[in-house]
Amino acid sequence: MRGVGKAEILWDRWGVPHVYATSDEAAFRALGWAQARAHGPLLLRQYGLARGRGAELWGERYLESDRLLRRLGVPARSRRWAGEQSPAMRARLEAFVAGVNACAEAEAAQLGADVRAVLPVTVDDLFAHIQRVYFVYLTITGQRPAGEPLNELLPLSTLLPDAPSIGTGIAGSNAWALSGARTASGAGLLLANPHLYWGDAHTLLEAHLNVDGEQPLNLYGVAQVGWPVLRYGFNDRLGWAHTVNTLKGWDAFALEERDGGYVLDGELHAFDVRHERVRVRGGDGILREEPLEIRRTRHGPVLVQQEGRSVAVRCVGLEVGSLAGLFDQYWAMARARTHAEFEAALVRHQNALFTVLYADGAGRIAHYFTGFVPRRAGGSWGDWAGTLPGDRSDLIWTDVHDFAELPRVVDPPSGFLQNANNAPWLTTLPPELDPDAFPAYLAPRVVTPREQRSLRLISPLDGATVDDVARCAYDTRSETADRLLPELLALAQARGGTLARETAGVLARWDRRYASDSVGADLFARWLVALAPAATLAHVTANPWSAGQPLDTPGGLADGDAALRALEGAAGGLLAEAGTLERPWGMVTRARRGGYDVPGHGHLDPFGVFRVSGFAPAADGAFETGFGTGYVAVTEFTRPVRARVLLSYGNSSRPESPHYGDQLPLFSRGELRDALLTREAVEAELVERELV
Repeated sequence: MRGVGKAEILWDRWGVPHVYATSDEAAFRALGWAQARAHGPLLLRQYGLARGRGAELWGERYLESDRLLRRLGVPARSRRWAGEQSPAMRARLEAFVAGVNACAEAEAAQLGADVRAVLPVTVDDLFAHIQRVYFVYLTITGQRPAGEPLNELLPLSTLLPDAPSIGTGIAGSNAWALSGARTASGAGLLLANPHLYWGDAHTLLEAHLNVDGEQPLNLYGVAQVGWPVLRYGFNDRLGWAHTVNTLKGWDAFALEERDGGYVLDGELHAFDVRHERVRVRGGDGILREEPLEIRRTRHGPVLVQQEGRSVAVRCVGLEVGSLAGLFDQYWAMARARTHAEFEAALVRHQNALFTVLYADGAGRIAHYFTGFVPRRAGGSWGDWAGTLPGDRSDLIWTDVHDFAELPRVVDPPSGFLQNANNAPWLTTLPPELDPDAFPAYLAPRVVTPREQRSLRLISPLDGATVDDVARCAYDTRSETADRLLPELLALAQARGGTLARETAGVLARWDRRYASDSVGADLFARWLVALAPAATLAHVTANPWSAGQPLDTPGGLADGDAALRALEGAAGGLLAEAGTLERPWGMVTRARRGGYDVPGHGHLDPFGVFRVSGFAPAADGAFETGFGTGYVAVTEFTRPVRARVLLSYGNSSRPESPHYGDQLPLFSRGELRDALLTREAVEAELVERELV
């Protein structure tokens, strides 16, 4: 590209691209090249799917995804947002896609014809991709109230056709910020630990961007594949981490249809109808066309049928609010040098979702509940769960809350902030936020076992170091086991039969961790899943959660007889399967990629394990890690900055790459790597040099 200039990419022994560029545009071009080199087939497939052309390119499997994206209006909105970019950002984004295209052309022989058909990538594709990603995040992840039916309305296979089935939401995270008052150095400490699928649109690329000029930049972090910016990052002065927060940014409305229209406030309204045709490639390679009728209402597009009724969906960022300035905001965050500059970037309010945790070299910390929160017609968070009546216009929101109206905590006296995909109310202790000062629909007033474990780990830290936080990041102790196991053991000894008492003996010796070598973890997992198949403790515990005892409730077993039956059932099942009650967790769960096959660890809620892992059943009877702790970064903002990092599944999704799974042994052992933040450190571990 004319005027962009060249950039140098130094690839280290872990496959991390360290970019050295003379301009923003050159850095963006190099990042596009690096993404295409590390993730070419995956990257192009994500862009093809985001266009709503997956079935045309790759067959019937992607037809429902194409229909969904067309009904949402993604292609037209992508073109509009791309056209709204400032000249400077447009030049950066053009440089990024030029890098993708140039690398794909250079490596054409290594790319299959099926993914080469996506080329050339355009700036429009970047905005189609983020719409698809955000719609997935907003509709089937952590913001889903209890009883929300959208998983049935829009199954995971529609939104993410290539995702594994692991029985959990698709996004989560842990994030911490420790102020200078809590650290040994007096500088801020930040933990970034996103929990995403180990594949699909949620794959991460670890990268390092250095830009010379009047305002030099030394930026390190991860980009979500397909994004032209780093989603989690830190520079020489400050850094940020995300968690999926609890805002509900969408609603599903069941329509009352009559005479070819729909009823709203007692009046009949006509659907806005248009027709498209979706091309589908058959197994023989021959294309056919399927008709697609797209119906829109004042609520939004009609997406599905439920119990004979049409259901329209309204989603922030698509119907109300815009993500057109998202990449500009992230670049401003990356270039910020002070807390004031960073907050000014957030005030742009272009991010539809995500809590932000912040720390810097001055020892300052902050927590921001950012995102597009609909300005609703009253009610509580739970009142908006489920499918809403579609005949009332007062339920159709037309605005979102301003950034200044959302919860935030800056420099709390406690000296720490945390979030584990929870409401903002207990981001620190004692609490800094009063839930009554905000709309009741903004976030629920509940706490998960994982947040309680997070608070229990961070609260006592004082004089903390990078190594202290790194150890906590790998903590596998079960908060739920600590809460429920003593009563279960007493019940088994007092009222249980021979098998129950034998099982209780194994659990009494268990370290209450989901570490690879933990014996008893499998038993407790089977017992709790039998009692809580919906992954909640609501019907398991006798006493509910109390704000007066935020870390020690809920508690008590609601039904001792049911608990004993579940214990004997768990033991019988494990004996039948393994022939022993003492199978280590790392024999049950494995982390596999390429030629690597290592013991797994961690678990999901309701187990209350800080180290999150989700598992998919494998053909050999084991459970493979397919979700959870992907990236970990513990950053201390001293001069110079010190950081320890890990990208669990490796920095390439290409099976032929040496970096396809090469960090799994570190992941299994609970280790992190030193981030290479200086040219000298990079040169010492240099494997390849490219000029792009």
